[in-house]
Amino acid sequence: MSPPPPRVPASVFEGFFVRGLQAEGRLAQELEALGYDSRKPELDYPIALWQRAVALARRERYAELGDEDAYRQLGRQGAFGFAQTLVGRVAAVALPMIGPAQALERVPRYLAMMGRSDVDVSMSSEGERGRRLSLSDRYNRPELMAGGLEGMLEMANARPRISVEERSSGGYRLFVRW
Repeated sequence: MSPPPPRVPASVFEGFFVRGLQAEGRLAQELEALGYDSRKPELDYPIALWQRAVALARRERYAELGDEDAYRQLGRQGAFGFAQTLVGRVAAVALPMIGPAQALERVPRYLAMMGRSDVDVSMSSEGERGRRLSLSDRYNRPELMAGGLEGMLEMANARPRISVEERSSGGYRLFVRW
């Protein structure tokens, strides 16, 4: 029997939609119609609602961009927004002190803070300023994660370049340089 699908904490929705995207007007109304009302947040939400809400934000905020660029921009905004939440500040405050290499080592912990302890992360070193990350995330587009990691690494005082090397129905592999 497979485990139940993950649930996404309200703090992730808050960081992504309220603080990162500053959803108001039509976007806020459409999010509410999907099942997320930022004025009355629930404890957590089904991952399927997260996926629909992110796809909606992609269409509303970045209709002029291709999918890869749009999801990368959403990921970046989500990372900066999450860093403004109570939960996210705990992680973000340490990033400038620990630097990019240690920040990447903490990705499994950060994902667990975001309700995604179901994601297996493996990492290999590619020199002093490079890492390959394989993630078993089948719910998010790799570009969303790449954008989120770019935001995180910028908070760690790095200038990241992240490429998607491989994608499958079970996850993806990212090449991270800084």
